[in-house]
Amino acid sequence: MSTLRLSAADLRGFSAPPKVRNLHNGYRSASWTAPAKLADGCRDRIFDVVADVATRTFETDHSGYWKARKEQNFFDNVSNFTLTLAPDDEVVGWAGYQRKKFSGHSAVYLDAAGLLPAHRRSKLTARVQARFLISEILLRNPFGHTYVILRTQNPGIHAGFTKTFGPDRVFPQPDRPVPGEVSRIGGEAMRWLGHSPESFDPEKLVVKDALNGILSQLYGQAPRSGDPELDEFFTDQIGATDCFVLIIKASPRPILAFMAREAGRQAVTRVRRQLSWAFSGVGHAMRRVSR
Repeated sequence: MSTLRLSAADLRGFSAPPKVRNLHNGYRSASWTAPAKLADGCRDRIFDVVADVATRTFETDHSGYWKARKEQNFFDNVSNFTLTLAPDDEVVGWAGYQRKKFSGHSAVYLDAAGLLPAHRRSKLTARVQARFLISEILLRNPFGHTYVILRTQNPGIHAGFTKTFGPDRVFPQPDRPVPGEVSRIGGEAMRWLGHSPESFDPEKLVVKDALNGILSQLYGQAPRSGDPELDEFFTDQIGATDCFVLIIKASPRPILAFMAREAGRQAVTRVRRQLSWAFSGVGHAMRRVSR
């Protein structure tokens, strides 16, 4: 199947060019912090490419979903939209968020995101979303809490946030109740998204028919986290068109710890690479001497 192309050079010619930054190992991010400035023709090209990438990512047709997002003036509402570019310039992923207030609290709603399976080893979506959270938590609200909200069917996403922020800050959890404040924030967020009150279970943080009839299913194959208990929790609590409303009570400290871990890993990778080059050079020299 042929794929639609949109290169960094194409993006530079847009009515509102994105900021292109290095991401990891030759991958780059192309981000719009004011997506509403994009002209209609530019929006159409992005929608076409993202619908194609989403269909290949989730292994089910997502063209109707992105057609609906277009009709809802997606780019007029999203606070940041980012494409992930592979080293060969192919668009392989996307992510975005909206900056909101719910129940008087600062909030970030993480909108639809995805990454082609062949490119997931480097955790590129997590890296992009970490930049979102660094901007919104460290820069905009460094002395308070920011609630991060998303709808998901993926236990791997739940596991990733729990690893970063801890189980006492990520809701729902299989073994503990949802605090009332978190339930209220979730309910207000779901009403803002257009879900009826009866479709949202505040005790379980489950929203029924989260796909609004646009998709019959989100994934071609149900995702897994590798944690049998968490995977079973998702299987038991949500159906094919339902989602958990994942809510994270985020603060700067876990973000700073994440940044420190990433910096440490990158430093170790650089040292290993340099040692590999050094040993390779020594080995080459020794072989020449032994001839």
